[in-house]
Amino acid sequence: MKNLRRFAPIFLVSAVLLFALACSSEEETTTTTPAAAPAAAPAAAPAAAPAAAPETTKGPGASKQEKGTIVFAQSTLQCPHGINTVYCGAYDSVAWGIGEDLFTWRWKDGGGINYEAPQIAESYTLSDDLSTLSVKIRSGVTFHKGYGTMTADDVVHSYNKTNPMITPHSIAPSAANFASLFGKNPAVADGSNVNFVFENFDVAWVNNLMNTGGFVGVVIHSKKAFDENDETWAKENVVATGPYEVESWVRDDTAVFTAWDGHWEFPAPQARKVIVKAVPQNEVRIAGMQTGEIDATELALKSVPEMKAAGFATTTAGNANQFSFYFSGNMWESVHAGTGAKLDIAGSGVYAREIPWIGNPFSPDDSNNPEGMDDMEQARLVRWAVATSLDRDTINSELLGGLGTPNYVAFISPKNEYNKPEWNIAYDPGGSVASMEKAGYKKKGNYFFELPIFVPSGSNGGLGEEIADAVGGYMEAVGFKTPVLKYPYAVHRPGLVGRTSTVPILYSDDDGQSVYPHDKPKGLVNSSLTRGGYCVCFETPTIADLYKRAAKEPDLAKRLDLADQFIEHVHYWALQPGVVALPQLTTYNPNVISEWTMEPTPFGTATFANMKLK
Repeated sequence: MKNLRRFAPIFLVSAVLLFALACSSEEETTTTTPAAAPAAAPAAAPAAAPAAAPETTKGPGASKQEKGTIVFAQSTLQCPHGINTVYCGAYDSVAWGIGEDLFTWRWKDGGGINYEAPQIAESYTLSDDLSTLSVKIRSGVTFHKGYGTMTADDVVHSYNKTNPMITPHSIAPSAANFASLFGKNPAVADGSNVNFVFENFDVAWVNNLMNTGGFVGVVIHSKKAFDENDETWAKENVVATGPYEVESWVRDDTAVFTAWDGHWEFPAPQARKVIVKAVPQNEVRIAGMQTGEIDATELALKSVPEMKAAGFATTTAGNANQFSFYFSGNMWESVHAGTGAKLDIAGSGVYAREIPWIGNPFSPDDSNNPEGMDDMEQARLVRWAVATSLDRDTINSELLGGLGTPNYVAFISPKNEYNKPEWNIAYDPGGSVASMEKAGYKKKGNYFFELPIFVPSGSNGGLGEEIADAVGGYMEAVGFKTPVLKYPYAVHRPGLVGRTSTVPILYSDDDGQSVYPHDKPKGLVNSSLTRGGYCVCFETPTIADLYKRAAKEPDLAKRLDLADQFIEHVHYWALQPGVVALPQLTTYNPNVISEWTMEPTPFGTATFANMKLK
């Protein structure tokens, strides 16, 4: 296993965990206690030698559940998404069929994706000057738990709660996007219509930003339920409109959903009850599939080929996560790209000290720059040293079982028809060392300096942490001392929202999904346009300009050209070098589920309502 010095998969099948999996109660309360932030994020432990894999994998047998009940397992389970001011499980809620938004994605009968399929919306009217939008709301949509028929007021309530310019404490997944899209303009009900005023029009509003398939604009919640209770209650109780109703939901444990026969699109799902369990260990999820305790699950990709050979089946919503570096802290804008207000980046904590991978355009000449080289070029060379240190092919073959794809720059797949060969990055550890020496750095002992990386715990079914360990091993091999920080994304997110994060992050980001079209405007959260909400967290004036031009460009060919310019910009500056793209596969027991066609989405397992059971 070449060079994966820090890769240590854990082959532990715990009897205690299996017993807990089999016996966990479906009668749990929905009260949740958010996980506490660690006092200090721990570095990755030294790798142990991997244990030998079993010679054979047991094939699928009978389910332990009563007919019509499905147990689905994934590595984590977030808190219930009962209100749009919270982050929580918004992505899962819409993918699984708990909540809905105005639009969604659907497969076309002849192939391809309809990115603008109406969901809660029935139709819309966009003004000629692209300044306003009026959406007619679908009639006959019923809320769960007896809260009546959905109206335009419920949509207004849900959208305005999401927008942090109207509800400042909102940290919803799409809060930053709405801050840019709508600004301080509230949604307003007008009979059966909802009227919106754009602050910054974006051509992707319909297929991405206000769409459950594309980004999770919102989950439409009941205003009546909120008004009769309060926000604290709403955080623990989900009242939405999807084909499944939440019976109970306990963070990091179990959620139970029951089919909602009053749904406007899926009137009678065959899976009458879906039990979602948080099972962090991949090998425990495998064992649960083999014993019939689990009917479907997301597994580490390296486990999938053997499971398929044993007789298990897989399905997908069509996406691969582009697992990539994002070099947070490179804050290069001096004025807000939307308002023109001055940004005091030069005086912020980001530039309080010299950080080698962060270029400083405000004080480009500092004491450690080689002669004739400014700080921007010096930092670029450091980032390129990281980008060329990675053997992406080996990471793919050893950790992903060859099922993934080496990825060189985030937001474009090498398999994409618009990819250019010059955007690929060769594995060149000697070149990495040469880049560091050219940047003026010399090793002290084995290392040039410490360069930590952060990976969200549980990302990509836990495989993200293993990939980060491998990445850290490659970086250490060329001279970076690389602690791999692993803790919940929710702990790291405030630093991204506050634009204070300086630690490179390894994950897929909003736009790092292969299922997105190449002409989609890129870089909103790589710019100051989302201040008040989330970013990756670097900002450049070039990205802000390219995004604003693409967002208002109706011509496809011109949008494709702008997309190419974006890729060329981040490729040259090595701001978001890719690692690997991970196809999102769900493994299931074909003795229980005869067919499962998921609707397209970047959010993994989707559409329980489409299951056909044996």
